[in-house]
Amino acid sequence: MTPPPLPREARAVVVRPHRARLILILGGAGFVFAPCGFAAMWLGKRDLRDMAAGSMDRAGEPLTKVGRMLGVVAGIVWAIKWLIAAVIGLIVYLNWDRVSQWF
Repeated sequence: MTPPPLPREARAVVVRPHRARLILILGGAGFVFAPCGFAAMWLGKRDLRDMAAGSMDRAGEPLTKVGRMLGVVAGIVWAIKWLIAAVIGLIVYLNWDRVSQWF
């Protein structure tokens, strides 16, 4: 004889633990090493989606949001750095005859 099923309220919901600390660390490291920032953006987006769906622990939601935003800001900073480097390189390339006199 099998016991009767538990009421809906008594069933335990299994959720995955959050990775907020990892995302926060990756977001901060993104300012030094660009792939870490992109990893923080990607993981943060996935984890926030899972938290909203209820399949991940919501306790780490604030730190996950902060880590993701750090990753976004780090990505923007790296894009600006590369744009400035490209513009300076183009200016030097186009004016090499004048620049080469300095050396």
